[in-house]
Amino acid sequence: MTSTPRPPHRRPRLRQLLLPVAASAVLLLTGCGLAGPAEYDTETRTIEAEAGEEFSITVPYSPGQGEWWYRVDPRPDDEVVRIGDEHQDLDGSDLDGGTDGTKSFDFEAVGPGTTKIRILHCPVGTCVGSGASVSPSPVASPQQTSTDPQPRYYTYTVTVR
Repeated sequence: MTSTPRPPHRRPRLRQLLLPVAASAVLLLTGCGLAGPAEYDTETRTIEAEAGEEFSITVPYSPGQGEWWYRVDPRPDDEVVRIGDEHQDLDGSDLDGGTDGTKSFDFEAVGPGTTKIRILHCPVGTCVGSGASVSPSPVASPQQTSTDPQPRYYTYTVTVR
């Protein structure tokens, strides 16, 4: 029995072309959910979010140099924004003085409205108190110069849609 030659089959060729395209699409879509919450820094102080969205305020942080950041009163309206955790990402170790990195304050947008979040930056020795009640030190040096480190409030306006 002899077989008749068949015309070339096009499906395997089409499959060979579509397989890399499909694989690329899967990889691209897989990365879409890995971005995590939106992050804001000291330069961007207007935040817009959807209800249910998580976001962080991330600041440069050097506790080894005596620099501290605090979330301070007044607290944001808890019907608009829920306060989350604080966490830090530091390079090096305390042994080598390499404790530079970032500190993040996490939040969740919970309902429509506008509220304010206040964060206080305290360079070494410039604040008193602890936690949300920390404040700039009331004692000023008699000969303060513009290069002296000063505590500074950062106020963020958050609008939830």
